[in-house]
Amino acid sequence: MRRESNGRPTPTDRAPRRKPHAWLGTMFRDLAHWLARRPVRVPEGFRALPHSADARMAIWAVTAADVVASVAVDAMVPPAYRPLHLVWVASTLLLTFGFCAMTARTPHLLDHQVLRLRTGPLRELTVPLAAIRTAKAAHGVVQGHGLRSDLTDAEVAACSVSSATTVLIELDQALPVPLRRGGRAIATRIRCTADQPAEAARLIREAAARTR
Repeated sequence: MRRESNGRPTPTDRAPRRKPHAWLGTMFRDLAHWLARRPVRVPEGFRALPHSADARMAIWAVTAADVVASVAVDAMVPPAYRPLHLVWVASTLLLTFGFCAMTARTPHLLDHQVLRLRTGPLRELTVPLAAIRTAKAAHGVVQGHGLRSDLTDAEVAACSVSSATTVLIELDQALPVPLRRGGRAIATRIRCTADQPAEAARLIREAAARTR
């Protein structure tokens, strides 16, 4: 994968950034729907491919440890500052729940033309099925999160919530990838995650085969 513009992002390379109020609005909406256990709305003609369950479990484990530590810290905080500490803990929990809700309610989407790899708050990538040669379950690690390039492999881009990936998609045609932090790259392989990697890879392969 090579970067255009000598590796430096240009104004046309940058994906539009979501404004904070829009981001928070989406987070509160997804959190409310998630807590109410409302079904995820999948656009007509698309199939949902859930992802990032492992990342959410890791986040829950870290958050639980933080809550336990916060109880001990609260006992050492002067009474005058305890309300501020409580606000900090509550804000952290709200953002954690909100982030997990956003990832849980934005599964990857697959139809007869495209595969939309989604990460909730960390952007998404649309891959034409006609450009996909094959897909397979393959565990890997690409440092960072969201849409990013792989610094150890010049032809790989990744689209996932965490650094861990479980599906490898190989392309017949190089695909321009707008990176989350700015810039654009050309990928011939894409790594992503799925809760059931083998099943997701099979569905992607079959959908891509029907475009030929």
